[in-house]
Amino acid sequence: MPTASNVRAERFWPAVPEHIWDSIREEFTLSPVSELETHFQFLGDPEAMRRAVRVFIGEGTFCPGFQLKDGLFHEPVLRLFGRAMALKIPHNVFAAWMVSPLPAGSGSRPVDLLDSMVLLQNSLAAFGDRYRPALEKRQARPLA
Repeated sequence: MPTASNVRAERFWPAVPEHIWDSIREEFTLSPVSELETHFQFLGDPEAMRRAVRVFIGEGTFCPGFQLKDGLFHEPVLRLFGRAMALKIPHNVFAAWMVSPLPAGSGSRPVDLLDSMVLLQNSLAAFGDRYRPALEKRQARPLA
Protein backbone atom coordinates (compact mmCIF):
# COMPACT_ATOMS: atom_id res chain seq x y z
CA MET A 1 0.00 0.00 0.00
CA PRO A 2 1.40 3.43 -0.91
CA THR A 3 2.45 5.68 1.92
CA ALA A 4 3.37 9.33 1.94
CA SER A 5 7.05 8.41 1.93
CA ASN A 6 6.95 6.21 -1.18
CA VAL A 7 4.42 8.00 -3.39
CA ARG A 8 5.95 10.33 -5.94
CA ALA A 9 3.96 13.48 -6.50
CA GLU A 10 2.73 13.79 -10.07
CA ARG A 11 3.09 17.18 -11.73
CA PHE A 12 0.19 18.64 -13.60
CA TRP A 13 -0.17 21.55 -16.01
CA PRO A 14 -0.40 24.73 -13.98
CA ALA A 15 -3.86 26.17 -13.44
CA VAL A 16 -4.36 29.52 -15.12
CA PRO A 17 -5.05 32.19 -12.50
CA GLU A 18 -8.09 34.44 -12.98
CA HIS A 19 -5.88 37.55 -13.24
CA ILE A 20 -4.41 36.17 -16.49
CA TRP A 21 -7.89 35.98 -18.05
CA ASP A 22 -8.61 39.49 -16.74
CA SER A 23 -5.41 40.84 -18.31
CA ILE A 24 -6.15 39.18 -21.67
CA ARG A 25 -9.72 40.50 -21.53
CA GLU A 26 -8.50 44.05 -20.79
CA GLU A 27 -5.60 44.22 -23.24
CA PHE A 28 -6.78 42.09 -26.17
CA THR A 29 -10.41 41.03 -25.54
CA LEU A 30 -11.65 37.60 -24.62
CA SER A 31 -14.71 37.13 -26.79
CA PRO A 32 -17.16 34.24 -26.64
CA VAL A 33 -16.40 31.79 -29.44
CA SER A 34 -19.83 32.49 -30.96
CA GLU A 35 -18.79 36.11 -31.67
CA LEU A 36 -15.70 35.03 -33.57
CA GLU A 37 -17.69 32.38 -35.46
CA THR A 38 -20.18 35.09 -36.54
CA HIS A 39 -17.31 37.39 -37.56
CA PHE A 40 -15.71 34.78 -39.83
CA GLN A 41 -19.07 33.72 -41.27
CA PHE A 42 -19.66 37.37 -42.16
CA LEU A 43 -16.25 37.43 -43.87
CA GLY A 44 -17.26 34.31 -45.83
CA ASP A 45 -14.66 32.09 -44.13
CA PRO A 46 -16.45 29.92 -41.54
CA GLU A 47 -13.72 27.27 -41.86
CA ALA A 48 -11.22 29.71 -40.33
CA MET A 49 -12.54 28.81 -36.87
CA ARG A 50 -10.95 25.35 -37.10
CA ARG A 51 -7.59 26.98 -36.36
CA ALA A 52 -8.73 29.33 -33.58
CA VAL A 53 -7.15 29.41 -30.14
CA ARG A 54 -9.97 28.66 -27.73
CA VAL A 55 -9.86 28.81 -23.96
CA PHE A 56 -12.24 27.21 -21.53
CA ILE A 57 -13.22 29.30 -18.54
CA GLY A 58 -15.95 28.01 -16.30
CA GLU A 59 -18.75 26.86 -18.57
CA GLY A 60 -17.75 29.13 -21.45
CA THR A 61 -15.47 28.91 -24.47
CA PHE A 62 -13.66 32.08 -25.45
CA CYS A 63 -11.17 33.29 -28.06
CA PRO A 64 -8.29 35.54 -26.98
CA GLY A 65 -8.02 38.66 -29.12
CA PHE A 66 -4.23 38.39 -29.40
CA GLN A 67 -4.74 35.90 -32.22
CA LEU A 68 -6.33 38.55 -34.43
CA LYS A 69 -4.71 41.30 -36.46
CA ASP A 70 -6.89 43.65 -38.49
CA GLY A 71 -9.87 41.32 -38.04
CA LEU A 72 -8.10 38.24 -39.42
CA PHE A 73 -6.11 35.52 -37.74
CA HIS A 74 -2.51 36.50 -37.06
CA GLU A 75 -0.52 33.67 -38.64
CA PRO A 76 2.45 33.67 -36.23
CA VAL A 77 0.06 33.07 -33.31
CA LEU A 78 -1.65 30.24 -35.16
CA ARG A 79 1.71 28.63 -36.02
CA LEU A 80 2.72 28.76 -32.35
CA PHE A 81 -0.66 27.37 -31.36
CA GLY A 82 -0.22 24.50 -33.82
CA ARG A 83 3.18 23.80 -32.27
CA ALA A 84 1.63 23.90 -28.78
CA MET A 85 -0.95 21.34 -29.86
CA ALA A 86 1.82 19.11 -31.25
CA LEU A 87 3.61 19.44 -27.89
CA LYS A 88 0.33 18.58 -26.11
CA ILE A 89 0.22 21.89 -24.28
CA PRO A 90 -3.41 22.60 -23.35
CA HIS A 91 -5.23 25.55 -24.94
CA ASN A 92 -5.59 27.49 -21.67
CA VAL A 93 -1.94 27.00 -20.75
CA PHE A 94 -0.83 28.16 -24.21
CA ALA A 95 -2.94 31.32 -23.92
CA ALA A 96 -1.42 32.11 -20.52
CA TRP A 97 2.09 31.45 -21.89
CA MET A 98 1.46 33.94 -24.71
CA VAL A 99 1.01 36.81 -22.24
CA SER A 100 3.62 35.80 -19.65
CA PRO A 101 7.20 37.14 -19.66
CA LEU A 102 9.77 34.79 -21.17
CA PRO A 103 12.94 33.98 -19.25
CA ALA A 104 14.96 34.11 -22.50
CA GLY A 105 13.26 37.22 -23.86
CA SER A 106 14.46 39.79 -21.29
CA GLY A 107 10.99 39.94 -19.76
CA SER A 108 9.16 40.29 -23.07
CA ARG A 109 6.02 38.24 -23.67
CA PRO A 110 5.54 35.91 -26.65
CA VAL A 111 2.70 38.11 -27.88
CA ASP A 112 5.22 40.97 -28.12
CA LEU A 113 7.86 38.92 -29.97
CA LEU A 114 5.89 37.44 -32.86
CA ASP A 115 8.65 38.43 -35.29
CA SER A 116 11.10 36.16 -33.39
CA MET A 117 9.59 32.81 -34.30
CA VAL A 118 12.71 30.70 -33.63
CA LEU A 119 13.03 32.13 -30.12
CA LEU A 120 9.32 31.57 -29.47
CA GLN A 121 9.29 28.00 -30.79
CA ASN A 122 12.33 27.13 -28.65
CA SER A 123 10.80 28.85 -25.61
CA LEU A 124 7.50 27.04 -26.12
CA ALA A 125 9.25 23.66 -26.36
CA ALA A 126 11.28 24.40 -23.21
CA PHE A 127 8.11 25.49 -21.41
CA GLY A 128 6.40 22.26 -22.46
CA ASP A 129 9.31 20.19 -21.20
CA ARG A 130 9.43 22.05 -17.90
CA TYR A 131 5.71 21.81 -17.10
CA ARG A 132 4.62 18.61 -18.82
CA PRO A 133 3.02 16.35 -16.23
CA ALA A 134 5.35 13.57 -15.04
CA LEU A 135 3.00 10.85 -16.30
CA GLU A 136 3.03 12.32 -19.83
CA LYS A 137 6.83 12.53 -19.75
CA ARG A 138 7.06 8.82 -18.93
CA GLN A 139 4.59 7.92 -21.68
CA ALA A 140 6.40 10.09 -24.23
CA ARG A 141 9.77 8.42 -23.71
CA PRO A 142 10.72 5.83 -26.35
CA LEU A 143 10.93 2.27 -25.16
CA ALA A 144 14.43 0.85 -24.97
